Amino acid sequence: MSKNVGQALVDIYVAPKQVFNVLPEKKGWSWLPLLIILAVNTIGIWYFYSGMSPEWIVEQQIAQAAHNMTPAEIEQSRAVMGQMADKTGIISVGALLVMTPIMLAIMALYLMLVGNPGQKRPYGDWFAMAIWSNMPGVINMLGLIVLVLLSSDPNLPLTTANYLSINQLVLGLEPGQAWYAWAENFNLIFLWISGLFAVGLHSWSGYSAAKSTLLGFLPLLVIYGLWAVFI
Repeated sequence: MSKNVGQALVDIYVAPKQVFNVLPEKKGWSWLPLLIILAVNTIGIWYFYSGMSPEWIVEQQIAQAAHNMTPAEIEQSRAVMGQMADKTGIISVGALLVMTPIMLAIMALYLMLVGNPGQKRPYGDWFAMAIWSNMPGVINMLGLIVLVLLSSDPNLPLTTANYLSINQLVLGLEPGQAWYAWAENFNLIFLWISGLFAVGLHSWSGYSAAKSTLLGFLPLLVIYGLWAVFI
């Protein structure tokens, strides 16, 4: 069992059950991982965009959508994007700071609904589980920071931010190909997060390992399963 929040920050990666076992009695612990998630992601995204030229950002954005656009639409979009390109880092950080708590709240609601509601565990506990389960995202962002540090050219492809996607690691599809968006958005970190959901549900709800695993991975299966059906 995790004895303090510092140990818990390590255990969530190597012995997550120990964190979830003690978390209901340690409600104040969850502020630190939340701050770490927000801080690391903010620094990572800002650093990723900070060295890029506005022209590079525009061309990268155009490259992602050009297959669906006419030449006239491309030129029009280039002009519009050019006005905002130098603010891409600020906009991305702002979106991250707004969307991260919202996504955590949605995850917590899902966990509460499936996590044996009869136990009447408060929503705040499930929000804490959602926070701790998203700690693998910190590893993902630290990896991106390392990639930027090691690069000799700050003008990296925008897709580098999703370097752990199935597309980046395995498929190598190009924009416009049928499975590109699906594979580019499927980040392997999602599997780790879903696995932590499963561990948390197994610890708190008394479900079997099989049921906990199914419920932990269900959002991922539904989202990407339905997406795949309509490709």
